[in-house]
Amino acid sequence: MNKLAATTAMALAGLLSAPAVMAQTEIRISTAAPDNSPLSDAFRSIKQRMESKFPGAVKVSVHTASSLFRQGTELPALQRGNLEMASPVTFEIDAQLPEYGAFSAAYLFRDADHLIKTFRSDIGKEYVAEVQNKMGIVILETAYLGTRTVNLNNDRKIEKPADLNGTKMRMPPGASFQVLAKALGSTPVSMPITEVYLALKTGQIDAQDNPTNMTRDWKFHEVTKQVVLTRHLVQPVFMAIAKPAFDKLTPAQQTELREASREFADMQIARTLADEKAAIDTFKAANIRISEPDATLFRSVVFKEYEAAGMTAKWKPGLLARVQAVQ
Repeated sequence: MNKLAATTAMALAGLLSAPAVMAQTEIRISTAAPDNSPLSDAFRSIKQRMESKFPGAVKVSVHTASSLFRQGTELPALQRGNLEMASPVTFEIDAQLPEYGAFSAAYLFRDADHLIKTFRSDIGKEYVAEVQNKMGIVILETAYLGTRTVNLNNDRKIEKPADLNGTKMRMPPGASFQVLAKALGSTPVSMPITEVYLALKTGQIDAQDNPTNMTRDWKFHEVTKQVVLTRHLVQPVFMAIAKPAFDKLTPAQQTELREASREFADMQIARTLADEKAAIDTFKAANIRISEPDATLFRSVVFKEYEAAGMTAKWKPGLLARVQAVQ
């Protein structure tokens, strides 16, 4: 063998014996939350944690305000393998698991503490297992989106659901959201959140329901004359990853992702609670009317609407009672 051939053979042998370079795992996170929200900050904190713990091995990108996928399309994208992580809500999961539709019911959770305790109890563990087994989605942690309330571009007096008759209220896509709007007395209009500002301004819709901080963060208060504190939905939001994407992670990466999700979900919950109160101050400073009707008048009619729509018949027997018993 001549010198050139020997050198080439040695080089090839070295390449074959060298350890394979680990491919970088990419995790794209899509959320409808505005860029300056506590939920978006939580996802950015997860990105920082994962990339610092596993430099070169894990790359995370965060896409807020529905900039990567339109609201309502993230969950199917997770299931098709077109997206790794997102922040689905119960309404989206209900469409495939109607037996858990009670989690989207108005006036189910007393407050954020009750919500989080429920999802961190055996009730939540059962739910997480069902979502993973039947939908192929791993719920890493439950956060608090906020408490939804009605916001109007007019100042008509609202004291009971009948006062909302004829009001065109924007709701996110999904049948459960539409039923909720009817239960509150309004006419539902399905619309992505990115279209709401202009629709309120032009009168295409009369109202939208969102937590106070999201109404502020999306600048909807600029085209709002009244905030009606119905507090009809204490809403969970999930930090979730497609199971195939989760399975690609090493055990150490999976553990870190779960721990980071818990830590930053707790941060998000605390910040959201404070943010909701601060948003009310913003509204008052802008001379937006703040009204607070008797919630029992709304609570008494919503379940009748759920029953009329045939939804309660699909709900898992005993689930409502189990949730209400959580202390």
